[in-house]
Order: sequence, then C-alpha cells, then structure tokens
Amino acid sequence: MDITEQPVVDATFDDTAAEVQYSNPYEDNLRDRPPGIDPPIDSANSSHVGVTEDGDDPLALLTNEPMLLQRAEEIYRDSTDYMDANITTAWETNLAHFHNEHAPGTPYRDKGWKRSRLFRPKTRAITKSQEATLAAAAFATQEYLNVEAEDPLNEAQKVSAEINKNILQYRLDRKMPWFLTVQGAFQDTKNYGICLSYQYWDYQQDTQVTPAFDSFGVQISDPDTGELLGHESTVVRADKLCVDNIAPENFRFDPMSDWRDPINSSPYLIYLVPMYAGDVLNRMRQVGPDGKPVWHKHNLSAVLAARREDFDRTRQAREGDSRIDPADEQHSNEYTTVWAHMNIIRVAGDDYVYWTLGSQLILTLPKLLTEAYPHLDIGERPFVMGTTTVETHRVYPSGDHQQSAGLQQELNANANQRMDNVKLVLNKRYYIKRGSQVDLDALMRNVSGGGVMMNDPEKDVKTIETRDVTASSYQEQNLLNVEIDELRGNFSQGENQAKRNPGNTATGITEISGSANAVQDYSIRIFMETWMEPVLRQCIKLIQYYETNSVVLAIAANQSAAWQRYGADEITDELLRQDLTVRVNLGIGNTDPVRRVERLVYAVERTGGLPGMAERMKPTEIGNEIFGALGYKNSSRFFMTDDEMQQKMSEQGEQGPPPEIAIKMQELQIRQQDNEQRHQREMIKLQIERETQFAAVASKEKITLQQLYANLGVEEMKDATARDTAALRERNKITEMNLKRATGSGI
Repeated sequence: MDITEQPVVDATFDDTAAEVQYSNPYEDNLRDRPPGIDPPIDSANSSHVGVTEDGDDPLALLTNEPMLLQRAEEIYRDSTDYMDANITTAWETNLAHFHNEHAPGTPYRDKGWKRSRLFRPKTRAITKSQEATLAAAAFATQEYLNVEAEDPLNEAQKVSAEINKNILQYRLDRKMPWFLTVQGAFQDTKNYGICLSYQYWDYQQDTQVTPAFDSFGVQISDPDTGELLGHESTVVRADKLCVDNIAPENFRFDPMSDWRDPINSSPYLIYLVPMYAGDVLNRMRQVGPDGKPVWHKHNLSAVLAARREDFDRTRQAREGDSRIDPADEQHSNEYTTVWAHMNIIRVAGDDYVYWTLGSQLILTLPKLLTEAYPHLDIGERPFVMGTTTVETHRVYPSGDHQQSAGLQQELNANANQRMDNVKLVLNKRYYIKRGSQVDLDALMRNVSGGGVMMNDPEKDVKTIETRDVTASSYQEQNLLNVEIDELRGNFSQGENQAKRNPGNTATGITEISGSANAVQDYSIRIFMETWMEPVLRQCIKLIQYYETNSVVLAIAANQSAAWQRYGADEITDELLRQDLTVRVNLGIGNTDPVRRVERLVYAVERTGGLPGMAERMKPTEIGNEIFGALGYKNSSRFFMTDDEMQQKMSEQGEQGPPPEIAIKMQELQIRQQDNEQRHQREMIKLQIERETQFAAVASKEKITLQQLYANLGVEEMKDATARDTAALRERNKITEMNLKRATGSGI
C-alpha cells in the first residue's frame, strides 16, 4: 500500500468512514486519471458537438435519461432475443459435453431412463491436451513477448520499447494472474467459439484523517467549534493493470457487425457486470475528481428493484446439472446480486459510454469514450474478442466442441448400447408366465448361489439368450474416435496402440502426430492473432498512460541496456509514449518441444555459416529458447552472466593459474624455445650446404658465384618460396601441438 501523507491542520476528524475516490494526486498528468467507471459529465457543455443532416442536435439523446433507458432496454432485449434463439442452445450442448454430461434434449437426461447413460469424456480429454499444448508453446520461455520500435533508427523508440516490455512482463508475471487469464480465454474459445476480455487500469485511493496531538499527548481540537483536528493522508488502495475474462453470455454486440472485428464495428456494446448491491451503493458514495458522485445515488430498495429476474441458460449450463445458478441466491440485502450495464453506443460517428443498473436506473450520463479511455486510439474500444477457428461472415463462430458435438453423441450412443448388451449377456432377460407363483424379487435380484421359488420351473420362467457384442461395435468406436481426432487435431498414442495396426510404424506415427500438431499450431496461431496480441497492445497503451509506480519504473530501467546507453536521468511521459509494435514470438510448429529445438538448432547452424552472421548471433537468447522449449524458464541457472564471467576472470587473474597448469605452461615454453633453437641450427646447416654446392657447381662450370647466382635467380626465388612455405607449415604444426598440450586433448 502506497501512502502519501499531506499535513492538513484544519482537517476535521470524526467517526464517519472516509470515502473512496477514483482520483489521482497528480491531476495535471493525463495518464494518472484511470479509465473505467467515470463520474457523470454535463454532455451539453462537452467540447464535442455534432449536427445531423436535418439540423437536430445528436447530443439530445445523451442528456435525456428516459431516452437513454429506452435505448439501453432496446439493445439489451434485441441482443438477448438473438442470442437465446440462435446461440444459447449450442453453448448449452458444448458446456454439457465439456462437463462430461449429456446434452439437453437427449434421452439420457430423462429421469425415467433405465438403460446405460455412460458418457465418454472425449471432449474434455482433447480440450485438456490442447490447453497443455498452448501452455508449452506460449509459456515455455519468458521471451514470448516482443516489443519493438516502429522506427528502428529512432533511439528514443528503441529505449521506450525495452522499458515498456520490462514493465509489461513485470506486471504480467507478478501483479496479475496472466497465465490463468490466457488459459481461461483459450478454454472459452473451445466452449463458446469466442473469448472476450476487458482491459483497464484499476486505480483506487481514499483520504484518511489521522488525529493530531500536541506536545502533551492531548488531541488538538478547533477552539471555536470544538471539532477534532488531524492530518489528512492519501492511501492508494489499488494501482494495477487488469485484464478480466468476460463470460460470453454477459457481453452483447450487434450480430450484423463485421465478422473480422465485431467489437469495434458494432454500433453498440453491452457489458453486463454482476455486482453486490452493497458494492453498488458504495460506488454511489464515491466522489470523482470533479467532486461529484461517481454514480448517481439511489437507495437500496431501488437498487434491489432493478435486479434482473431472467434465468440465464448458459450460466446454468456452465454450473452443471448438480448445481444451482449462483445468481439465484437472493438475500434481499446488500449481498444480493444485481447487474450493472456498461453501454457503449455510437452517436453521430462517435462512441459514448454510460452505465445503467439493469435497464431501469441511470448510473451515469454518457461521455465520449475517448475521454473515459484516453489511452485508446479513435475508434478503438477497451474490449477484445478472440477465437481459434475462422468462419467467414459469422460473428459467432462454432467452437471445437460444437464441431464435434454430433460425433461425441454418437460415441456415447455406441458405448451405451454396448454396455446394455453386455448387461443382458451377464443378466438374462426372462419370460414369466402371467399369474404364476414366482418369487419375482429373487429372480430379478439374480444373486449368485441364490434360489428362486416357483411352481413349475420348466414352464413358469423362460430364459432369453442374448448374443455377445460383435467386433463391429468396437470398430465403430475406433472410427468415431479417429474422426473426432482428425477434426480437432488430436493425436492419442493410447488409441493408436489400442488399434494394434501393424502398419503403424514409427515413421507413420510421426507423420500422424505431425499432422495433428499442424492443426493445433493453426488453432493457437489464430488465438494469438485475434486475442493475445491485441490484448497485449492495449496493455502497453495502458502502461504508457497510467504507470506511475516508481519502483516498477526503476526495475524496468535497470533491466534495459538501451536505457543505460541512452543516458537519460528519468523516465518521462514522452519517453514512454512512443509508437511501438507488439508481437508474440510463437511460430507455426512450436507445439512439439523436440522438433522446436531441432528447427532452432538447424536454423542456427545454417545461418551461422553465412558471412558475418556468426558474430551477430545472441548466444543468451538462443540458450533461453532451447532451455525454454525443454521446460525451463531460461538458461540463467546453467550459464554465467557477463558480470559473473568478468568476476571469475578477474579472480583467476589475481590468483594465477593452478599449479598443475603452471607446470604444463612452463614445459610448453621450454619445448617451444628448444624447437626454435633447433630450427635455427637446421637453417644454418642448410645454408652452409647450399653455399658449398653452389661453389662446386661454379668451379665445374668455370664461372664465378655471382654469375651463377645471376643465372639461377629464378630458381633461387622458387626455392625460397618453397622453403618459406615449408617453414610456415612447420610452425603451424608446432603451434597446433602446443595448443593440444595446453588443453589436455593429446597430440
């Protein structure tokens, strides 16, 4: 908790609790004003005014509370009707299969069903495998995030990229449950076909008054009024980056929006936020930077009367048959769940945001979205929707569970029919003569070694023989499993062994698994492009505008090598707010860790042989990637850093080499001197022999040595070149021998 004390001697001290304020002490700094729930503004005095073609003021809607409630009710009712009629049934089936339950409408859900109702958990098993694949691909290393400058030549942008990346990684790793957020979003894409999230900066502070005492320990009071005096201090309750998963049934947009970007193309958005009635009342007591209440004030009775009584089928399906809808738990007090609606509507080409309680009470008047969220670009909204499948011109794509729902139901039917057959084989069906005196309870109980009383054992009861299950039932089960695996990109080693196909060699199994991995890679790549990267880009913008924690900024600066080279004294808003590009380092084929390392090593070997590339490689990054693919965060545990290497080298330089190495070095030095002396003696000997031979030839030819040298000048140059080459080769051999002796590798 960050506490900034400000002495205020005239502040009164009473028993009332301090009210929480969504304000920042640095009012002049734009990035210190958090987004989200903002105080109402006077839209009539807004700086933005537009005029429609017929001359009417488009802001008339924004100041008319009955019209705002009517608009909120219309868009909520229309979106709810569309969702219930077209989407909810498929979501119920998907969630039932995910929870290993039979889908609504199947006979297995009937309480009168007396036959087998087994559910084979194929859907859950594949989902768990895909979640594990995502975790291995995206969180194996800490270097999955890449923040770069848009202009590589701009030094300020490069420094800003490193600092923002360090801040974002610190926030994601230590200040928020980022791993669970990503895994939850990925699971939503499997259950619903889409995932949704809300990105914002949560900043909360309130003012506390500490009693003031004089030198005698007596509390100071106002001599005129008698009120107690004290010191006013600001207490920061929350100052953090937030990414919240949204249940898809709690978010609405127009079904005719652009299928590639429904969030930003829809003319309206509704974010349904479940809140306790007491929390709503607390928001109504909070005061914004302008001194006005954050939300319009209403009493508890009005808040409870605005709660929505609608039964939500999707939420009930997510809870399962054995649980009740948690929203149905009512207490008629502050712990009752009510629904606050965040409404974003487009008026005259601009987005406005306002809050309502259900569609019965106005909580805030509309304000421009760019004023409530100044970190966003024009036309951008603080929500992101992602998916793992591509279905063109369809804003609600089918999730993986929906695509395989029919096969899952057929698999269940096959298994249950086979179980019924096995039960009939083990426990026979009987024909019993009507009116005969037979002990029916003993007959139906069919206890081993028990007896059944009847008048005529030969005529009163007839046993019906049932043939055992044929092999075709198991073959059908295998075919259904194969079709589901092919559809969802799953490879099951257990099922492959259960089939016992002799043609499945190691190479064939590798090809099958590689094809399955390609489908999973494709699904994860879509998820990264549609959800993860847009979310991280919004997180960077939030950090650029609202990060004021000096500790986090100092950590980010110290971890940045570019910042140290840049030579700046402090991190300013201008330095943080540079144009940056955010990417996730996850390519196709990264779901298999072994193949991932093999491809990396192959790429390093091939590019390392190119001219000038070996010197440009980053060994630390390569090591982190290899160890990360094998299950470690990075390679820092296994290799020394630059500082540790320098310290080790300095220690060795001060202490000198070990005694055994010093002796070997002396021996090598003696041998090298001996070799040099021997080489000089050989050169002198060869020189004398050459002069003697030349003198003999000159005497035989009856010419002087000078004439002989002149005649043999070319050959002498050739001989000198050959001797120099031989001497160079000999020196290379000696150097190589010395190196081998020094390293202990032998000769």
